[in-house]
Amino acid sequence: MAELAETTPVAPLERVWGEIREHGLETYIAELDAQGYTVIPPELACPNGLGDRLLEACLDVAERRNNERPDLETGKTHENYKGRFAALLGGDADSPIGDLMQSLVFEDRVFEEALMNPVLLTLASYLCGYSVVLSSMGCFMKGPNKSSFIMHSDTPMPSPLPPHAMVCNLTYVLTDFNKANGSTAFVPGSHKWCRNPEPNEANPDENPKAVAVDAPPGSLLVWHGNTWHGAFNRTSPGLRVSVPVYMARPFVRTQEGLVGEVPDEMLQRNDPRFGWLLQQGVVYGYKSQADAVSRGERAVKHIQTIGELTGEGGFGENSLYG
Repeated sequence: MAELAETTPVAPLERVWGEIREHGLETYIAELDAQGYTVIPPELACPNGLGDRLLEACLDVAERRNNERPDLETGKTHENYKGRFAALLGGDADSPIGDLMQSLVFEDRVFEEALMNPVLLTLASYLCGYSVVLSSMGCFMKGPNKSSFIMHSDTPMPSPLPPHAMVCNLTYVLTDFNKANGSTAFVPGSHKWCRNPEPNEANPDENPKAVAVDAPPGSLLVWHGNTWHGAFNRTSPGLRVSVPVYMARPFVRTQEGLVGEVPDEMLQRNDPRFGWLLQQGVVYGYKSQADAVSRGERAVKHIQTIGELTGEGGFGENSLYG
């Protein structure tokens, strides 16, 4: 893939490879292509204390929503957390992912900064193109628990999966990731198989190919949408905190519906690409003639912005304009 990008005279590919070199990401791109995932170190992933500020913002959101500040040191606030996701396993199981706080982008300006992080956007553009949009941004908080999270791919399609990434995940690691801390589990190279795991391959504790990711706070964990991943249960005290930024090509159904939901002041204080990332250039999904017209009028300037990046004028199928 690297060879194709270097030799094919396509403006967006040349642009993204320029950004890859600018940020010193070449070795991480090679690992991403080979293994299906990579870990960007804190010095590249989270400049200006971004990781620490994201962690504090997540703790603040959790306190507002749950009326209790999470206990980072012991994890007692989330130990054997049940919640809605315990139902995934049934019986007396606890949640394999802990608590998931969804829809964070409006909660604090630091989440806007996290989305517009140039390193994150370069990697997302490499995997899913410059027309990539935000599907969802949330926060996982997992304390000591018993249940591991089954292996799966993030591509929202049945097998066989396309070889190119339809979606990608860029997760801010905000506390130490290792197996005892309930780290993400990956099957290296599984993105190339273009299929979802079979039931007998899904348990990370029983799949001999599953490996735990080790990553310090402030890292960015990035993977291709086809890559098999899950999570080991946490056996040590404390909390595993992460912010997954799930991105998708613009024709993929997103998890969050953001069209028309972004305040003008939020759009004005960010780079023009921000509006496209938050789905303001998406027209499809309208509920009526009036809604279609409204979406179209709103979308025009955002489509023009992304057209400058893609070199396609913004009115091809990537724009979803029609």
